[in-house]
Amino acid sequence: MLAKALQLLRAGIAGIAATASDVVTLALLVSVLHLDPRVANVPALVVGGVVNFLGNRHFAFRAQAGHVGKQAAGYTAVELVALALNGLLYDIVLRLVPGARPLYWLVRLATSHAVFLGWSYPLWGRVFRVHQLTDAR
Repeated sequence: MLAKALQLLRAGIAGIAATASDVVTLALLVSVLHLDPRVANVPALVVGGVVNFLGNRHFAFRAQAGHVGKQAAGYTAVELVALALNGLLYDIVLRLVPGARPLYWLVRLATSHAVFLGWSYPLWGRVFRVHQLTDAR
């Protein structure tokens, strides 16, 4: 039970790092390059996804012993759906709540968190599962 709680805490920390990279990328693309927030959405999510994979594999799930190719493929499959869910949810909020556009970064935080809790984290447990060899003495 404690191990699972610590794993969730580590995943949260990795998620904070990924979210920070996502939001910083989004802000740079919108504020510096003057892209529309909806256009800047996808590249920002990709940057966050790469940071998230590395953080979860190495820090949260400590799954370095697992096959990186299989983990990357599984993570990519989970995150392609998450990318679609994030993009869709973000777009829906920006369309339905016109006053939210200036708060695009807050919308990103809220929608990404919802997708993390409802989709990504539960499936990452399967992706990063490393079977431990036990000593059968």
